[in-house]
Amino acid sequence: MRFDFSDFPLGNRAFSATPMAFCEPAAIGALGAVMELALLETGNPRAREHWQKVQLRNLLTHLAQRSAFWRRRIGAAKPSDVKLAALPVLSRKDVLDQVAAEGSLLTGQDPIRVQPNSTSGSSGTPLSFFISDMNVRYNLMRSLAQYFIEGRDLTLNRTRITSLPVSNPRGYTVDVSDTWLGDMAPMIRSGINKHIAYFHPDVPRLRKELESHPIGYLVVPPRAVETLLSHFGPEVFKRAGTAMIVTLAESVDPELRHTFDGLGIPIRATYSCEEVGPIGMECPHHPGHYHVASSNVIVEIARDDATRLGDIRLGRLLVTHLHSYATPFVRYDVGDVASLADRCPCGHEGQTLSNVYGRSKGLVKRPDGSVRSFYMKSHDLTEAAAFEEFRIRQTGLDTMVVEIVRATPLTPDEAERLRAVVASHAGEGVAVEVRWALAIDWGQDKKRLGYRSEVL
Repeated sequence: MRFDFSDFPLGNRAFSATPMAFCEPAAIGALGAVMELALLETGNPRAREHWQKVQLRNLLTHLAQRSAFWRRRIGAAKPSDVKLAALPVLSRKDVLDQVAAEGSLLTGQDPIRVQPNSTSGSSGTPLSFFISDMNVRYNLMRSLAQYFIEGRDLTLNRTRITSLPVSNPRGYTVDVSDTWLGDMAPMIRSGINKHIAYFHPDVPRLRKELESHPIGYLVVPPRAVETLLSHFGPEVFKRAGTAMIVTLAESVDPELRHTFDGLGIPIRATYSCEEVGPIGMECPHHPGHYHVASSNVIVEIARDDATRLGDIRLGRLLVTHLHSYATPFVRYDVGDVASLADRCPCGHEGQTLSNVYGRSKGLVKRPDGSVRSFYMKSHDLTEAAAFEEFRIRQTGLDTMVVEIVRATPLTPDEAERLRAVVASHAGEGVAVEVRWALAIDWGQDKKRLGYRSEVL
């Protein structure tokens, strides 16, 4: 290994002007944090496993000292003697009970700030919990670390698109800053950072905004890409300088991946959840395989309650967040199913997830008890009828309800076309009911997922 930064995009003012100093503390601190994460996740696997074991012991010691709830779960054994697999699975209700009874396990007496956080409610009632400043900083640093781990070009722009209610006549807002590298600027040169928030946008104007700067890295939920593709072709993204699409929040439709692969635009998915942050980063060489973010979590597959998807055996994914000192997440059932291997086909020596599905967000259970994947593109529905918003719910083993929002009622032909296209994805034996509405009652679901199973 040789340290040589001749090809590294150092800025012209990369070094400190302070006497007897080389780099600005904030910049070298951020770069050092990225190096730590890369060393942990790509270095000696035995050193990594030892670090995880020690960090788990530290966390359990903290819990035994601060929480009656966790003392009951850990039992009389010393934290150093506790086997992770012997601890009970932590449910969403368990977290609600612990937070209600004890609040944060970090207090004002601790030298680290704590803040409340919550999930979106896409899988039910939002979960309120506490996180520390360390968690916030880790999530930022781990996101940046992936660009270094893969050797991505740091000088490209970064464009993030999110779907959020905005009050703007164009239906979207734009925020632009000089860098997306945070404290590492100006030590390291990067492109601009652009954030576009949209909700029922003026699409021609939004397209012009996308084309106003080279997109570079497009950070976006897959459904937002599909929405844009219903208005213009994928070549627009290529002409606008998209180097890579980094997806968040949802699984990627294989057809979407194939479309952009044909244009030389790779898609790289990030697997995370609000409760614990990053869980896995998609392998650059084997799509659908996620290298576990071992600097943040330990993952397990529950041995009970297996789900079969064709010939594939899936299990409930349990996650232990090694830095969850405010609200602990130890063997937490995140609500997804997956397969787990000790290494990736690419050769990466570390836990690797594949076949990741949200139990309520990506699967449908059929009347015969079998389970199959379910992915409904908005474009498939808009070809059947025009609308503003939709939601599909599996309400029973043999029933699905499709809610369609627009100003005027659906015609019988439109309703039948919508029913047919959803039924073709749901499979035989599932009756599909189409309902017209002026608005959908999303309740506390901030993500507004297009599909949810109320059966699984």
